[in-house]
Amino acid sequence: AVVSTQSTGVFRNNTITCIKPGVIKSNDKSVWIDRNHRRYVPVLEERVIGIIIGRVMDEYRVDIGGAHVAMMSSIAFEGATQRNKPELKPGNVVYARVIAANKDVEPELACVNKKGKANGLQVLEGGHIVQCSLGLCRKLRQHKSPLTNPLFNYFKSFELCVGLNGRVWVRADTVKHTVAISIYLKQCEYMSGADAVGMLRQTVKALG
Repeated sequence: AVVSTQSTGVFRNNTITCIKPGVIKSNDKSVWIDRNHRRYVPVLEERVIGIIIGRVMDEYRVDIGGAHVAMMSSIAFEGATQRNKPELKPGNVVYARVIAANKDVEPELACVNKKGKANGLQVLEGGHIVQCSLGLCRKLRQHKSPLTNPLFNYFKSFELCVGLNGRVWVRADTVKHTVAISIYLKQCEYMSGADAVGMLRQTVKALG
């Protein structure tokens, strides 16, 4: 018998054979291939950074970099009601949770967790969005990621918001620092950790 395993491999006669390139990952319940997709595919409960592109009745249309535009209710915020809710405009940026993901329908988002609390999900004010690979975003989302640790050596105050859809929102205390962090994150795509830190050091020095 042959059983597919989330389109990344097949299970044949008690042996798993990979059919797509990537890094093998596993936990107590499953085995999967961690790989970079060219386009983001929404997954239930993932955190993403979306850009408002329009509104239809009481729902916002949100670009999350996938094949389909996502939808988000205008009251999908902590404490929001029909009379008291954020008024978003095209270009506004949100950090949201995927609450519905199906290949046959548009994905749905919300800026609250399952308990109705924001818990970090919000409208992101100011800052800058860095476009990264999906693989790099997963690395940045890791607890105590070695890629983000060097930033604390150079910047006293900054914010990072990592979406698993290939976008990182950056905001620091100055525009120069925001630019330096953005450049560093892009370099992490192509350099080793040590080389990227060296580039960060040079960038900070050059920007003053």
